[in-house]
Amino acid sequence: MKAIMAFWSSWVELMPSLLPRHGAAGRAGSRPPRGPMALDGARTGQECRVVAVHAPDAVPDWARWLGEIGFLPGERVTVTTRSPWGGDPMVVRVGQSSFALRRAEAACVQVESL
Repeated sequence: MKAIMAFWSSWVELMPSLLPRHGAAGRAGSRPPRGPMALDGARTGQECRVVAVHAPDAVPDWARWLGEIGFLPGERVTVTTRSPWGGDPMVVRVGQSSFALRRAEAACVQVESL
């Protein structure tokens, strides 16, 4: 149990540093931003195309993992659902598959609105 609590504490401390700072993404009535943006900033239901995937220095394996599950440049993606508790996790459709991603993971995926 102590090991689980230690892991959880370190994860909770790391999370804020992995999330980008941005405003009202996903709120009703907000406009989709122009140009590349992080996937976690896309509105629910907004169709996008993957531009690039970049992992934070603290977790470099995320870029490889996201590529392995289909987040590759040119792929179409859509945020289909967000958790009512702060939008984390979110369900994202890429290609023919759907995945639950934490906001920090989705922030690694750069997309452009279609």
